[in-house]
Amino acid sequence: MIAIALCAGAAQAQQDSTHAMHHFNRRGPGGFGGPGGPGRREGHGPEQMMAKRLHFSDQQKQQLKDINKNYHQQLADLDKNLDITVREQRAKLASLHEDHKAQIQALYTPEQKAELQKMKDQRREMAQVNAKARAEKMKIKLGLSDDQARQLADLRTATFSKMKELRSNQSLTPDQKREQMKSLVQDQKQQLKSVLTPDQLKQLDEMHHGRGRDWSK
Repeated sequence: MIAIALCAGAAQAQQDSTHAMHHFNRRGPGGFGGPGGPGRREGHGPEQMMAKRLHFSDQQKQQLKDINKNYHQQLADLDKNLDITVREQRAKLASLHEDHKAQIQALYTPEQKAELQKMKDQRREMAQVNAKARAEKMKIKLGLSDDQARQLADLRTATFSKMKELRSNQSLTPDQKREQMKSLVQDQKQQLKSVLTPDQLKQLDEMHHGRGRDWSK
């Protein structure tokens, strides 16, 4: 679990705000121009819908198909390479992914970039609305005071900032990011204990029973 429940809105906001920019950046089966997954037919799927919305030219579609074909081949070759360590494989995978994203970004026209930004802004606004609704629902269910609600809002904001900074830190390996994210979660849980009462923590635990979360520990 990356984020605690009361900070999930911040994490979701970040995810939703960048989702549009990554429709073409997914690796693995089913990617645009790559091998389709079970039951998927060419011309169907979110990537194709996005290409239609952005009015991709035939040339762009072919370029994107070629980029993804080459990307999937590189992934397959990497998977077959047994002479490198897991750490080296992850580093190479991250490098391939970033290169793949850069090639796709280079395909967009200025008008398409503007449309993607518009979609990104719309998703961010919707994520903020949803986060506010979740916070209000949590306030009612836990019987939070205005002061507690304010403290949790501050915690969500701080969490968002730390997660964003951590994810964008190119000097860290994926393993280092995971370890720091675990530390961040533990810090959040300690702060949560200083904001909520024992009864509220227990109630929060019951609300998320079966999801692997225990806020009282």
